Amino acid sequence: MKRLTLIVLAFTILSGCSNSLLKSPETPESPKFSMPSWLDFSMPSIDTYKPSIMQGSVLEIEAVEKLQLGMSKTAVMNLIGSPSIIDPFHQYQWDYIHHSTLNGEQVMHYRLRLIFDEDGLSEIDKSGLGGLTDNQ
Repeated sequence: MKRLTLIVLAFTILSGCSNSLLKSPETPESPKFSMPSWLDFSMPSIDTYKPSIMQGSVLEIEAVEKLQLGMSKTAVMNLIGSPSIIDPFHQYQWDYIHHSTLNGEQVMHYRLRLIFDEDGLSEIDKSGLGGLTDNQ
């Protein structure tokens, strides 16, 4: 009987104490902090770098205008440089191809096709030079 009384008494004491443990004291509000005006600044914006990419032959329209039918391959090469592509299946055709992206936005693309025969330059195809003449 003493044990039962001791258990009941311990239970009532512990249950009475548990209610006071559940209540937490109210935390005081933290003080408001404002930064001085001289510390108030905005973060700078960060722009990503987009490099200019140039691929192929860079042609000058003045040099292309100087091309004439009958010119030799050496004369053409001295005037506008070596071609981007010499196709082994079309040995008499030279292609000057250019593609560039400037500042990641502006795209320029052009193509010049020259065809040679035994005597020299026989055909000049400037139909793909629209991008070169528009941007210069």
